[in-house]
Amino acid sequence: MAQKAKKVAAVGCSGGELAKRKVPREALTGDCRQALADYPGGILECRWGCLGLGSCAAACKLGAIKVGAKGVAEVDRSKCIGCGLCVKACPQGIIRLVPAEQNIVVSCSSRDSGPETRKVCDAGCIACGICVKNCPMGAIRLEDNHPVIDESLCVSCGMCASKCPRGVIKDAFGILGPQL
Repeated sequence: MAQKAKKVAAVGCSGGELAKRKVPREALTGDCRQALADYPGGILECRWGCLGLGSCAAACKLGAIKVGAKGVAEVDRSKCIGCGLCVKACPQGIIRLVPAEQNIVVSCSSRDSGPETRKVCDAGCIACGICVKNCPMGAIRLEDNHPVIDESLCVSCGMCASKCPRGVIKDAFGILGPQL
């Protein structure tokens, strides 16, 4: 019987404090779900962004996910077992499970156009297509203004990550060097 590939959580946002807010952080109480209950219109201008209030971290029994200094959830892959509790806990739906060996990840979930994204987040994907044009394997395509990586074609060369003008495509293992 074939063994299932190990999965880990990946957060589709790197905006955090770089995303424009509708509601000041100091006005918020509770976790992400509570903030959305208190402010049904959302707390960020970016409707795709990490709220940074830790619903995912509270759900993780192993301490594998935390809200970092930039106000975005961060996963410690060495602790993550891919149980999916953080995925279920995220009211924004921006955490997903990816193969543990996948080092190239997209850290933005926005489906908005480039100009719209620029208005609301200084770290969001602007759908410029540079990643698509620079992938020698043709492993990236834009769907709804969002880069999608076909893992069956990706060889983790890092061209997409090195060329992305906003740093949205990241090298999760840091194996491609400090320039990324």
